[in-house]
Amino acid sequence: MKFLNVGALELLFILLLAFIILGPEKAIKTAGDVARSIRDLTKSEFWRDLVSTSRDIQSLPKTLLKDEELQRTYDDLNRTTGEIKTAFMETGQKIGDEVTSVEGKPGDKSEENSEN
Repeated sequence: MKFLNVGALELLFILLLAFIILGPEKAIKTAGDVARSIRDLTKSEFWRDLVSTSRDIQSLPKTLLKDEELQRTYDDLNRTTGEIKTAFMETGQKIGDEVTSVEGKPGDKSEENSEN
């Protein structure tokens, strides 16, 4: 258990020193004052903002990774869309070339029908 980077044995040592230096009555009064100050701090707007900011900072790497993954997916979709467009254009060009070569052949039935 660590609170503010102070372990259990360190906290016990601090309390023992306070008890020896202040005496039993002043140590109890001081502990009450410290507890009230901590309670007021944790209920303050500053503390809520601090905790919220801390959570945002802790979640920042996950958010950045998620955004990077979305960008990568977007780039993949754009590349795939470009490949599909290119394939359609090539297929359309081939079909156009075949239609042109069929229309240009002599003895085509469509030409014979148009002459009659």
